[in-house]
Amino acid sequence: MIKKSVAIIGFGWLGKPLAIALRDNGYSVFVGSRSDEKIAEINELNLYGFKLTYLDDYEIKISLNATQINEIDFLIITIPPSNFKNYGLSLSQIAIAFSLKTKIIFTSSTGIYQDVSELVNESGKVIENHPVFLAEQKLRNNLKDRLTIIRLAGLIGKNRHPVKYFVQKGGIPAGSSPVNLVRLEDVIRALILIIEKDLSGEIFNIVNNEHPDRIEYYINAANSIIKIQLNAENKRLGKTIDGTKFEHKTGFCYKYSIFEWDAFYITTELT
Repeated sequence: MIKKSVAIIGFGWLGKPLAIALRDNGYSVFVGSRSDEKIAEINELNLYGFKLTYLDDYEIKISLNATQINEIDFLIITIPPSNFKNYGLSLSQIAIAFSLKTKIIFTSSTGIYQDVSELVNESGKVIENHPVFLAEQKLRNNLKDRLTIIRLAGLIGKNRHPVKYFVQKGGIPAGSSPVNLVRLEDVIRALILIIEKDLSGEIFNIVNNEHPDRIEYYINAANSIIKIQLNAENKRLGKTIDGTKFEHKTGFCYKYSIFEWDAFYITTELT
């Protein structure tokens, strides 16, 4: 079977290992970045780096020719809203630079949901002025059924874990609230599955189905990962994200536990 061609915008904590995993699974992988240094690194990894040039606050040029653009089956947008004056418009400018046959995956966030003490699925109440939700709306208006949105819970993995933040702050607020986390490895597996199943026009929450209270989870995490004792306030305020839609739709199962402490290396410098 001929593997699809995939373009990724962003070569950071998610984009880089995603690109490598897709390459290792036989996909042709194009990766866009604003940085010449990163493009050199991309090419050294047997990926196809291309330049994103910001002509003004919103207009963006990509250094792919028409033939290359027409080859791309999926575009995955992984860049966060920082450093954009109008996040949604900038992402839309990137998306419309690609072929009409290209399907788009936008890595959104479960942070767009309102903090309510209940189970929240993809129809849950959102923070309507959240920049990531506004970007979702802009992309949906422009791309219609070509767009799939995956709303990621808190991403954790090597040298990335929120326990570091709580140690810096000296404690755990709202300690009785549930955690909503997902391992990087499972996010990559989910994205590859969406491509393999050729899905589009969907919204999915991607979140591990383990939801312990913050007190239980982060005190154990601090002891196990950083060897520090944390305090917590016994207060509950927070949502539990429901990620079962994606499991039911695709047969996906979360493989990587959020309790696998040995998987999280956190630097000892906490400043």
